[in-house]
Amino acid sequence: MTKYLKKISGTLLPVLMLGLVTVACKKEVDSLDPMRMFTPAGAIQSISGETQVKLTWNPSLYTTASSGVTYTVEVAADTLFATPVLLTVQTDTSGVVFTDDQLDARVDYYARIRANALGERPESKPMVSNRFRIRGEQIFETMFDSDVIENAVILKWRESPGVTRIVLTPTAPAGNPIEVPLTEADVQAKQILIEGLRPSTAYTAEIFRNNSSKGTRNFTTKAASFAGDVIDLTSITNRPSVLQDTLPQIPSGSTVLLKRGTRYTISSTVNLDRSVTIMSANSFNPELAEIYFTSNFNFTEGSQIDSVVFKSVAMRSDNYSGRYVLNANKAFAIGKIKFEACHAEIFRGLVRLQSAGTVVDKFHILNSVVDSLSNYGVLTIDNAGVDVKDMVFKNSTFYKIERFMTSKAPSRSILIENSTFSEVPEGGRYLIDYTTSNDVTGGIKVNNSIFGIGKSAGGNRAVSGIRAGSSTLIESGSTHVTSDLEVTSSEIPGVSTYSGTTFDLFKDPRNGDFTLIDNNFQGRNNAGDPRWR
Repeated sequence: MTKYLKKISGTLLPVLMLGLVTVACKKEVDSLDPMRMFTPAGAIQSISGETQVKLTWNPSLYTTASSGVTYTVEVAADTLFATPVLLTVQTDTSGVVFTDDQLDARVDYYARIRANALGERPESKPMVSNRFRIRGEQIFETMFDSDVIENAVILKWRESPGVTRIVLTPTAPAGNPIEVPLTEADVQAKQILIEGLRPSTAYTAEIFRNNSSKGTRNFTTKAASFAGDVIDLTSITNRPSVLQDTLPQIPSGSTVLLKRGTRYTISSTVNLDRSVTIMSANSFNPELAEIYFTSNFNFTEGSQIDSVVFKSVAMRSDNYSGRYVLNANKAFAIGKIKFEACHAEIFRGLVRLQSAGTVVDKFHILNSVVDSLSNYGVLTIDNAGVDVKDMVFKNSTFYKIERFMTSKAPSRSILIENSTFSEVPEGGRYLIDYTTSNDVTGGIKVNNSIFGIGKSAGGNRAVSGIRAGSSTLIESGSTHVTSDLEVTSSEIPGVSTYSGTTFDLFKDPRNGDFTLIDNNFQGRNNAGDPRWR
């Protein structure tokens, strides 16, 4: 027996042991329910598109397409599903598609997927995806620098019927979103102008069709071109007197913003006693705000002011006989009076200074057009006790003006540069007249300018040049006069005569278009107001 047992041990024991191992392995596999082994071989895959995202995974082990297995897919905003589940779907395939009607585009999500119970097999343990998102449509067109200013933006998009709104969200510095409904006209135009934005602010613009995002664009508004207190009158409509009513109440140094294309009236004298800049607000509307004068600005007696600046505004009056922008009959002191990028017309005079003791350090007209002035011209220093020190007329156009400038008092300097003149002054008048008693101690310089025909005074177009005291140095450089300008006395020294007439040189001088049309003109590239070259 012992021998027999030994034989079994030596021969059959390995076979018995193999059988035991096989039974043991089978029992272990049987104990691992296939449905509890829902762990795809590899991560859950996502394919993101503009309007949808597709999730796919490997089927549960030991299942086939005909086995009846289904899956529950839950979507949340965090990988731990600590936030509420946003969406739950069931599918009988190992994949699911979510559209931008179900999930927001450009937002990160996570999916939790489990195999549902099937027969006696309970549901599987969940598998959590990596983050995924719908990429989102992009119907916004490319933006250019010219589409953005300090307080507004133009947004354009490609054809997309049914878009309903745009949301602007300030991101740096952060702020509350601004929702802008789109009108049918906006949708048809495929663009919108949005105003009232903050300068130097980064924004994200997002366009929607109902709740579906159709595009985003990031942009940053430009820095403000002014400092100090800003008095924004652009939102006040149907009240032309608002500028006149506001000026006496503002802090000194304020910038007053006017709405482009809107008329503001000065119907009674406004006495200025503080520093102020009055300007058209930046806008994509090219039309300037207009100040309409049936009276004028004056200064408060004894006031001391840093500056009064008119910038990017149009100024007009109701007649030539008695209207001025500034008609000062009280003594005051000011650092600067400046007109920049303005258009002024139909006045007796632009600025008249009448009172002894008045001091103006700087008087500037820059990048402006001035026309249709009567006999008090652009600047009249109308009292021997007025001290206007330095004057600059630069990059500007002056036409149909009876007198350009007269003075009863000495000054320190006058510079005329890169400017165009036509029908200035009228026949029998001086362009600049200090009489022979008053000097401009630092001289009068006329550089890179053009002078056309004089203004008719009863048919007389013969004019005089510059008259000042004998100690005044008058000089010019790169300055030209047309052949039809007749100068009878005090001609500007050093000017060149163009062989053609005013009408040969300029496109339509009678109507204010001084575009140079003679390509052979010697000053074609460096003379006259640069806007016409």
